[in-house]
Amino acid sequence: MLKETLLVLNPWWKTGKVSKELSKPYKRKAFQKLLDLLEYRHTTIISGLRRVGKTTLMYQAIEFLLKRHNPLEVMYFNFDKGAENLTELLNMYSELTKLDWKKNKVYVFLDEIVKLKSWPEEIKLLYDAFPNLKFVLSSSSSVGLERDAMSNLAGRHFMINLKPLEFEEYLELRGKEKLVKNPGVFEEELKKEFERYLMRSFPEIVDWEDENLIKDYLKSMVIDKVIKVDIAEKFRNINKNLLFQLLNIFYSEPGAMINLDSLSRELRISKKTLINHIFYLEFSYLIRKVKNFRPSTFATSRKMQKVYAYWWNLLYCYTENKDKIMENFVASTLDTKYYWRKGRNEVDFLAGKKKELIPVEVKNRERVGKESIRGLLNFLKKYPTDGYVIYNGEKKRKFDEKKLTYLPFWKIAIHPNLKS
Repeated sequence: MLKETLLVLNPWWKTGKVSKELSKPYKRKAFQKLLDLLEYRHTTIISGLRRVGKTTLMYQAIEFLLKRHNPLEVMYFNFDKGAENLTELLNMYSELTKLDWKKNKVYVFLDEIVKLKSWPEEIKLLYDAFPNLKFVLSSSSSVGLERDAMSNLAGRHFMINLKPLEFEEYLELRGKEKLVKNPGVFEEELKKEFERYLMRSFPEIVDWEDENLIKDYLKSMVIDKVIKVDIAEKFRNINKNLLFQLLNIFYSEPGAMINLDSLSRELRISKKTLINHIFYLEFSYLIRKVKNFRPSTFATSRKMQKVYAYWWNLLYCYTENKDKIMENFVASTLDTKYYWRKGRNEVDFLAGKKKELIPVEVKNRERVGKESIRGLLNFLKKYPTDGYVIYNGEKKRKFDEKKLTYLPFWKIAIHPNLKS
C-alpha cells in the first residue's frame, strides 16, 4: 500500500512535472523565502492557519526544484495516507527510485507531519545523521507544530509562518496589482477592493461573490476543522461544545475584557477548565489576547486582558458589528499585543515592539473629534511619542501639536508598518 501511495503522490518521478492544479501559478511572498531556505540544510517548517496555502507552497517549491534537479531526488508524502515511521517511508522511496536516501541529496517534503506522533524525534535523528537530506515540513494542523519544533529542533530549523493573504497579495490574485503601485491615482478603486478583501483574505475565496457561502467556508473549513480535528487530536479531555461556546462569546464581542471568575460561574465550569480551553483556542490561532501595558513599569496586567479573533475575517461568521470587525482588523494587521488603560483613559492598541510601542486609536467613522480620542491625547501628554488614529476618513498624513497621524483603514492594509 505504501508503495502505491508514494507513486501516486510523486507523479513527477515519471513525468518530470507537477500538475497546474497542485502548483498554482500565483506565487505568494513566502515563496521566495522558501526558495532561499532550500539552500540551507536546516529543516524548513511551514506553519499557519488552515486554508492559507501551505500545501500549495510546497508543490510550488517542488516545481522549482524539478527544473534544476533529477525528479527522483524530490519526494513528497502526506501523512494523512498513513506511514509507521520515516525510515520505513525513506526505505520504500529508495526501493522505488533506486537512489540511496542515506547518500544521495534528497529533498523530502512531508505534509500533515503532525499525524506522525514521533515526528520531532525522528526528524532530529535523521537531520543529525544524514546531512544530505533536506526536510520541508507542513501541516494543516499548526497546533503544536511550532512548539514541538522549538522544543526538539532548536538550532536545526527555520520557520515560515504563512498568514492569510495580505491586501497586496489579494490584489495580485485579482489581477489588480497596478492599483497598489499608484494608490493616488486608483484611490477609489482601492477603497472598493479593500471592503471586498475584508471577508476574502483566504486564497480559495478571493473571487467568490456569495457572502453566505464565504461565511459557511470560514466556519466549516477553518473554524470547525481546527476545533473538531486539530485541537481534539492534540489535547486530551477536550470539551468541544465548550470551545464553540467560548468562541461564540469572544467572536460576538471581540475586544471584550475577560473576567475568568464570572465567566466560569456563568458557564458552570471550573476556572482551571476555562483557562485550559482558552489556551487551546489561543494555541490554535483562533484567538489572541491583548494585555494592558504599563509603560512606567514595563509590566502588564494579568487580570485586564482583552480577547480578539486571531484573524478578523473569522468574525463574519458570528457578528455584523462593523465597528468591532474593523477594530479586530487593526489588531490582526498590526499584530498588537497590548492596549493601555489607566483610570478613565484608554488607548485601543500599542503597536510595535515593547521598547518602541506606538499608541493607536481605531474609529470606524469618517470624522474624529478630540473628545473621542481623549485617552490617546492623555497618553501622549504622559509619554512623548507619535500617535495614530486609524479611521474611515480621508484626512491625509498630518501632524498636529500632539504628533497625531490620521490614516484610513485601507492605507494600513497596504502599509501595515506604521514607521515605514
